Amino acid sequence: MVWPRSLDREYFRFKFFMLYPLRVTPIYRSAIWGGRKLAALPGRDLPPCARISESWDVSGHPKGMSIVENGPLAGCSIHEIFCRYRSELLGRHADLPFERFPLMVKFLDANRQLSVQVHPDAEYVARERCDDAEKAEAWVILEAVPGSRMALGFQKPVSREDVAEAVRNESLESILAEREPLPGECYFLPPGTVHSLGSGIFLYEIQQCSDLTFRLYDWNREDEHGKRRELHVLQALENLKPEYWKPAPVPPKQTEPGMEVLLEEEVLALDRYFFSGELPIRMLDCADSCRILTVISGSLKVEGLDRELVCGGSVILPASLGKVCLESREAVVLDAHLPVREDKK
Repeated sequence: MVWPRSLDREYFRFKFFMLYPLRVTPIYRSAIWGGRKLAALPGRDLPPCARISESWDVSGHPKGMSIVENGPLAGCSIHEIFCRYRSELLGRHADLPFERFPLMVKFLDANRQLSVQVHPDAEYVARERCDDAEKAEAWVILEAVPGSRMALGFQKPVSREDVAEAVRNESLESILAEREPLPGECYFLPPGTVHSLGSGIFLYEIQQCSDLTFRLYDWNREDEHGKRRELHVLQALENLKPEYWKPAPVPPKQTEPGMEVLLEEEVLALDRYFFSGELPIRMLDCADSCRILTVISGSLKVEGLDRELVCGGSVILPASLGKVCLESREAVVLDAHLPVREDKK
């Protein structure tokens, strides 16, 4: 067949190409609180001698863009695929006003205490014309050294004025609520939640695609150059929501054998699957939403993927794939996605 000269072959290639399971390259971030825990995951090639704080395993953010590793689209960024295949990638969510691929999946290695932080909501981002997006997130604790602590909310109901006074008096630590996290627990942090991870915690995170964080307090510590990191006290106080003073683990809901719903929120959803010899196969219907699968134990065969996913591995399953067969006799898998939307009437 002879193509008309006016037809852009590259355009034709992307316009009519069928998506498939997408593996992407992790992006590593370093910070003074990071460690080397990620080096224990199979196939990880960490930068030498660096404190790796985060691994952005799926990201469409300009500060760290995932690149496809496998198949005909190898070398393409997630943002390119998002722009060219929006409907095929997002399915029923394609008509929502996303400017970039809406979800990020990370691993965090808290080798030292993180700063006390607050994330903004959509109203603040729009009002202040921020160059980033609102940020809700959820954690699944993977490992926690006995005695590890994290600050999450406050010991009792507070006002913004109470928190501002504590910051001025350098007594914020005295009103923060601390708890010892346990492996397997899931925590949801809507925008406005005061939080800080302590040392000895390794976790999985799903969040909205944003890197906008306001530091309220950083324990008066200095970096390797003897400088203190920038704080954003006014912005953090403005975004703080005092009503979120007592966050607790989200109770998992078993909806069927081998499956738990960990999170069902307006902007984020997360399920957990347990594979075994008795339940080695699961048919996952991606038509409701693009899925990001991450193996946190064992290994997983994914229909249409060029190789098994090992512990720590992630894959993006576009909505256009419909039903996908998953198979394992040992894996524990997290399934991050947007909340299921019903078909329009």
